Amino acid sequence: MYAYIYGTLEEVDSQQVVIEANGIGYHIFVPGLILQKLPSKGSKVKLYTYMHLREDCQELYGFLEKEEKIFFEKLITVSGVGPKAAIGMLSTLTVNQLALAILTGDRKTLCKAPGIGKKTADRIILELKDKIDKDAMSFSDTASASPGSWSNERMEAFQALQALGYGAAEAESALAGLEEKDASALIRLALRKLDNPGR
Repeated sequence: MYAYIYGTLEEVDSQQVVIEANGIGYHIFVPGLILQKLPSKGSKVKLYTYMHLREDCQELYGFLEKEEKIFFEKLITVSGVGPKAAIGMLSTLTVNQLALAILTGDRKTLCKAPGIGKKTADRIILELKDKIDKDAMSFSDTASASPGSWSNERMEAFQALQALGYGAAEAESALAGLEEKDASALIRLALRKLDNPGR
């Protein structure tokens, strides 16, 4: 229907926005993490949109990046995951964190999203694991390079952190921004960050 909507940001609340374009106000549901990135009210904004048609209404969902919309569309292909659940996941985790959790089978991280239980998380992993392009995980929602481009040392450190019980998103975040070192040094530095999250 609509590839994107470009207009003036008129209203913002905890789950949705209103964008005025050509005299029409569009009600658009937006993930919480994306709401935080929006400009101030009165500014121009472009949202890539997905229209969900139901018997009783039509709903628009909006995203700042095309890749976010594509990932949303992947999520709602999974049995039991509707648009609201997918928005909840993208409100809790970035696209890179979600993709990494799916690729590594990290159920614990997926279950952080509201309404996602163990069975649904397992279904998401099963149905999407082969549909995620590792090399495409490079847009700017994390401070680290995409897992597909990590060195062997960084990947070894990542796997070691997971073996210690940390989720994929936690491990990736802990390794983000660390200079290249051998695996044991990366693990030590990452554990220091995890033990002192405020520093």
